[in-house]
Amino acid sequence: MPQTHSCRAPKLLAKFLGLIASALFFAGCMLPASYENHVIGDFGHIEVRRSEPQGNGFVVGVPHGATQPDAIDYAKTVSDATGAGIVIASGFKSKRIAVAQPLLHNSPIAWSSTASMRPRSIYPEFRNLLQASAVGPLKFYVEFRTAAPAGQSPRIEVVSAGFSFEQLLELKHSFRKIESEFTKARQLLPVELIINPLDTISWNAFGVKNHGVLMLAERGLILRLPNVLAEARYKPVYREVLKSWLRYASDMAQSDKLASSVVKVKQVRYGRIELSPARGELRGVVIAAPHGSFDWETGELVEELSYRTSLPSVVTRGFTPTECNGWRIDVNRPTERRYPTGNVERTTERSREVYQQFKDTVMAAARGPLDLYIDIHQNGTEEAIMVATLGIARVEAATIKASYREIRDRIISAGAQIGKIDLLIEPLD
Repeated sequence: MPQTHSCRAPKLLAKFLGLIASALFFAGCMLPASYENHVIGDFGHIEVRRSEPQGNGFVVGVPHGATQPDAIDYAKTVSDATGAGIVIASGFKSKRIAVAQPLLHNSPIAWSSTASMRPRSIYPEFRNLLQASAVGPLKFYVEFRTAAPAGQSPRIEVVSAGFSFEQLLELKHSFRKIESEFTKARQLLPVELIINPLDTISWNAFGVKNHGVLMLAERGLILRLPNVLAEARYKPVYREVLKSWLRYASDMAQSDKLASSVVKVKQVRYGRIELSPARGELRGVVIAAPHGSFDWETGELVEELSYRTSLPSVVTRGFTPTECNGWRIDVNRPTERRYPTGNVERTTERSREVYQQFKDTVMAAARGPLDLYIDIHQNGTEEAIMVATLGIARVEAATIKASYREIRDRIISAGAQIGKIDLLIEPLD
């Protein structure tokens, strides 16, 4: 018997509904992931949206969302354009609770997160949600902050991690180029961008760089925006500027652009080890800061010396009592000690592992036999540069000391407004 139209109708309807369901499914896959809201006691909450496939490894953060709505606006613009994950913390700043860095301490401190006890930091929660939003290894982190109205600098001030000096120079150049394309057409005065450690910034980023969020990602940038970027005529323009620039920075962070100067980052449980390769063919000489977080400014000093001299460098961050529950791992030897009262070094499994990773990185930087190794430390109680040596004879030490004094005197006499610091070196002194 021939099939009637009435018999075919249910089949056609089922097929049509199936096509609609498939279309809705694929459309849902293409929509941005929804936000998850995580309440932390009665102190505040953290909103999270996981990265999309094209943005895996890239996360945008706002640690002071409730008090900095413009930071949220810029962060969402970048996240929506790139598919980056986003983490927004709100409510904690008004209660003086740190978000983007842990509580810094020299002895073990325990804290229980309960509704009746106010924490001084919710960094562990922020860190865990940030890492989860990356959907894989955290390759690139960008954070937005806004400057306080009083005493603010009319510049975008950026603190960086994991980028070489050459890459930072390229990022500054690319910003100026992108900015000029947008501001000239709208007759806006450009806003200067400065990046630490290339430039000196006006706010203290020590905690986030040496113990906090910039320890988590292979490479990262924290932007503090001036109030002018909240104005109605600037905001639409700089949304586009920063969206384009940070897309470029993300490509650089996750590729081999300027490959000869790319910093190799090794992230380990208690900190990170960064290797900046030699800028030339020199082998066998390495300069290092094994206590880059604990000995203040030594990491930054070694990074700049590496760039200026073309020597390879190894800088570690972390491994302090903050990360190691009141102990400091010595890094350049297989021991650790308790702070602030511990005077006896002890060998442990974790200190041996960290030392082995550090030693392997130094040898990789040397690209062969290690002929000369230079360690930079800091001790604020001394009034001279103290140099311990191995394999240096008295006559060689005398030559090094004389050379130092000649260079020092020449530079200071040329106009440097600082006092003369002496150098004492073994086995001469």
